[in-house]
Order: sequence, then C-alpha cells, then structure tokens
Amino acid sequence: MSETYQSKRERWQRTLESLPEGLREHVSLRNVEVVAALTPLAQERLAEAIQAGLKRLPRAAEQLRINPGTSVADLLNPPAHFVAQPPQPPSDFPGHIQQQLADLIQGCFPDMPRISAEALANSEVMDAARSVAQAHEQLLTSNHLRTDFVMMVLYELIRQTLEHLDEVIEATPALRQAFDQNSLPWKFNDRRRTNA
Repeated sequence: MSETYQSKRERWQRTLESLPEGLREHVSLRNVEVVAALTPLAQERLAEAIQAGLKRLPRAAEQLRINPGTSVADLLNPPAHFVAQPPQPPSDFPGHIQQQLADLIQGCFPDMPRISAEALANSEVMDAARSVAQAHEQLLTSNHLRTDFVMMVLYELIRQTLEHLDEVIEATPALRQAFDQNSLPWKFNDRRRTNA
C-alpha cells in the first residue's frame, strides 16, 4: 500500500521536530529528510551556515552529505567546480548489519532520532564500523571458533584492539569526555569488572 500525501506530511513533520533546534525553523518539509539523514557534524555545520546567511539549503545539504566537514565559507560560496554527485549505490553490507549499527548508535546516543542513526550507520564515516560488525558476525558463526588456537589468537587480537582503543581514548580529551558522559565503560579492566 502506497503512502498517502497526508501520512507522508505527518512523517515529515515528525522528522522536522526531531531536528536540532537551530535547524527546525529553517528547513522546509520537502528538505527535511535530506537534512535528517546528515551526520550530526554535518547538521551542526549546516546550522552554522544558516546563521551566517545561507540561502541555498538543498545544495549545501548535498555538499554536506558528500563531505560533512565542508567549511561554512564553501557552503555560502560553493566552489565553481562543485557538482552534486548522484547518490551512491547501496553498499555491499547486509541490511541487518546496517540496522545493528543503527541500534548501537542509538544505544550510545539515546537522544538521536532513529532516522539520523540509520543515516549515520549508512554513512561513509561508519565504513570501518560496518566492516568490523561484518567481521564479528563471521567470527561468531565460524565453525572453527571453538578450536583452541583459533580462539586464543582471536581473543588476543581483540584484546590488543581494545587496549589500543583505550590508548586513543585516553589521549583524546573529547573522547574521554564523551565516554565519561555515557554509561559505556572504556577501560579494558572496567569492562571485565562490569561483565564479571
């Protein structure tokens, strides 16, 4: 059954209400899905550009979809060589991996609207996370997982990865703050105590 215009309009309105406050009053219903699909960084950059006088929102949103780090100056005065690229074909990752990542994103950021979590899960910035999620699925369904040498090597590989991630978090104040504000433990020993 196809969606009626009224139900589509209601969905757009709900999506509009889920946008950050600085964007709501500047985004028309016809552009709301494009803006909601942007990463949080891109949405923040779009709000900055709007405050600075941006007039061509659809073009800026498309540029931010391609490159969430586009400067406000480039959004206000796009380079002459900018050509909007057509939407990228769906990735080779199974849909359930994308959904699993969207679930994890919402678990880490409960205030994020589902549509934004799904857009972020499908974005280029999450390519590494999608690859890891797919590798974990292969790992956990492997017929060789209960083989001692396979398990020991895999366990050590994951332990070293967690230690390295802990070092990156420890060395990055913004990441430490994000973990401190979240309920996720970020030290390997903390994880072990939490799960004991």
